[in-house]
Amino acid sequence: MATRSLRRFAAGSLGLLLSGLLNSGVMLPARAYEGRLPVGGRPVKVAAVDFIPAWGDRDGNIRRLVEAAERVAAEGVQYAVFPETAISGYDFADPAQLAPFVDTIPGRATDALLPVLKRTGLIMSVGIAEKDAYTGIFYNTALLLGPDGIIGKYRKNGLNGQDVQLFGPGDTDVGVFDTPIGRIALIICYDDTYWQYDRLAALRGAQIIGWHSVSDRVMPGTPPAAAKANHSTVASVQHMSALNGVWVIGATRSGIERNPINGSQLYYNGGSSIWSPQGRKLVQAPVVPPQVLPPGLNGIFATTIIPAEADAVREQRLAARRPALYNPLLALRRAPVDTTATATPRPVQLAAAQWTGEASRLGSSQPQAKELLVLPELSALPRGLPAAEISRRAERQGGSFEQLLAQRAKAGNGYLVGSYPEREGSRVFHTVALAGPAGTILGRYRATHLSAAERAWASAGDAPTVVSTPLGRIGLATAGDLAVTELTGLYQTLRTDVLAVPSGDPSPLKVEIDRKLYAVSDPPTGRADLHPYLAAKLGQFWLVSGGRRMGDSTAAGIFGPEPVVHTPTLTAAAGADAVRYRTVVPAAGTWINQQQLIDGQRNDLFKPLVLDPGNSCFRSWKVAGHGTVACP
Repeated sequence: MATRSLRRFAAGSLGLLLSGLLNSGVMLPARAYEGRLPVGGRPVKVAAVDFIPAWGDRDGNIRRLVEAAERVAAEGVQYAVFPETAISGYDFADPAQLAPFVDTIPGRATDALLPVLKRTGLIMSVGIAEKDAYTGIFYNTALLLGPDGIIGKYRKNGLNGQDVQLFGPGDTDVGVFDTPIGRIALIICYDDTYWQYDRLAALRGAQIIGWHSVSDRVMPGTPPAAAKANHSTVASVQHMSALNGVWVIGATRSGIERNPINGSQLYYNGGSSIWSPQGRKLVQAPVVPPQVLPPGLNGIFATTIIPAEADAVREQRLAARRPALYNPLLALRRAPVDTTATATPRPVQLAAAQWTGEASRLGSSQPQAKELLVLPELSALPRGLPAAEISRRAERQGGSFEQLLAQRAKAGNGYLVGSYPEREGSRVFHTVALAGPAGTILGRYRATHLSAAERAWASAGDAPTVVSTPLGRIGLATAGDLAVTELTGLYQTLRTDVLAVPSGDPSPLKVEIDRKLYAVSDPPTGRADLHPYLAAKLGQFWLVSGGRRMGDSTAAGIFGPEPVVHTPTLTAAAGADAVRYRTVVPAAGTWINQQQLIDGQRNDLFKPLVLDPGNSCFRSWKVAGHGTVACP
């Protein structure tokens, strides 16, 4: 449910306060602790608003925004998110075309909207093509307004191929703004192609991310060769909530936008949505076919949330991070020219083993010739062993598990990946090993981000592992690692072509993105585990996950780097020993690829990702709420 009673709320400071009082035998009436509610502790009605601007009609769009704000407030909404570039439209060829329709902050839009917000109490965020009053530079900006005036703004950092024709790179960092309803961060459209921006919002204590988009698709009938821009950015929003433990209110638009000067058209398909801190979809607008729609309010998609319920979930997600592991790669390295990356495309066959029942099938598993086959985790052990037994069966490097893994790889003349409990002195690690066709171990990786189950028996490793092979650059990880998005970032930066991930049972958290948002023929909605799907997409590499089948669900899958438009998400069929796919690495990409993603990063903003939360620079950055890290 999107709404829970305050009596059931047990997150953050309120939960600790009540727990202590109840344990001491003290009972407080509701009014006694009303004033002690944490920030965002009250129920709030929030909405993603489908608003359609008329191209190049700034004053008319401002008038329609005022009317829409009145309507939204009349519905009892307390925070509403409107789409990107809502006062100008989006489809402009160059800054000269856009220039007559930009606005300043403060400006015409704020002058018109603020009286409505003061009278109704509504808080809203809206996308504006902003002209900086001092420099004259144009920015793609999200503006947060409330009854008391301008709360803050965010200038888009993740600029796509259209943005760079019109807007300067953002210079506001990712801020988190205190409001009467809770702590709100703002993100814009293509920012969600990167994992870093929403992570920065979470690190600053955001409870809600307002995401503003104009997510476009190609028109029906477009030849495949010309359809590479069919990216449907709105199909990415689930990761912001699932990986960061925050509420996400994502607003995009519908309709067809036409530029009357050059005749170009953009088709927007709707799909505005609201997501819980657990990564579950609560509300979604219909995904619609192309149609000409009148400008103005086109839909209000609302639910009630308690923003502070994000706090405990967010802090649990962030507690799994290991900042020392990420420095300096995630903050300092840029790679427009990177000799690390695989330079020559090559064909590869990928395979994810699927096991049913409790027993190990390591002794009968082998890859096909020159194939990469990934087995389920703890590959030599029966499923479901208690932690103490897993630890008891731990063995040293070069022991019976690695010997058998290498034998099976050599027998198939291919590459085989599995994992085992590795003992070194008094410590046990969850270690992933890669064996090659010569019958040798080519690489080992000790899981760096342990799941709760792994922490009962394993110690954490200290470094990612990428192995150069004739198949490309193969990275090694575990299913537990994938819940921490920085691990994906490390493997992306290390220019991984394929991430091999032994997994266990299927996850209850699945891809919930509307299947109508996909151009591929078999969308993964409802059947694919979310975390490997997200890692492949955000890292722009192939991911192969060997796993178990439980009933109708499986953890065995092959996940492509561009699953919305081009590359498939394949899960093992019932009764199959494996799922296989032949492709090319490095992935060529469609509207995005790994190289473009690295080139487009704003590493100057990413210092907080590698700072320890106890670091004085980090603390001052977090308390400030906005602005970059500034230390003496």
